[in-house]
Amino acid sequence: MSAMTMKVSYHIDAPVKTVFDYFMDPANDAGAPGYEVLEAKMTKEGVGTYVNWRIKIAGVPGPQGFEVVTGYQPNKHITEKSSSAIVGNWDYSFEREGTGTKVTLEHRSRALWGVPPLRNMIDFGTTRMSRLYIDRVKARLETQPVVEKPKPAPRTRKAAS
Repeated sequence: MSAMTMKVSYHIDAPVKTVFDYFMDPANDAGAPGYEVLEAKMTKEGVGTYVNWRIKIAGVPGPQGFEVVTGYQPNKHITEKSSSAIVGNWDYSFEREGTGTKVTLEHRSRALWGVPPLRNMIDFGTTRMSRLYIDRVKARLETQPVVEKPKPAPRTRKAAS
């Protein structure tokens, strides 16, 4: 039986390198609501980059997990594996789309969480959470267009009568 995946794509109005670098830095999610980064480290090679995290529910420390980058192709693809079967494995793909980046997120739960109907429930939840996550990423990465104030029209003097 092949594992089904949740797959969604989003457009972020920022260059591919900017978006890719954001996803590669495990400390970028520090401060996200209900999410605490306990330890994070980036490696030069990409593979081996990790984050140790904990969920806080109503301010009370809850489940912990560990994510590690197991696949890496600069500015193209990241594969991440979690210690948590429910969090599972994630693949992130990046490609240029117009003036921005199309980022595709694929999620596969493992173990019991990968079996229907639990998988369907997890896919529904991860799709909704990915939208909230992308909204945060967009708020941080998308540049607001610079609106120049119109210059005042030059004053003309009335000719003396």
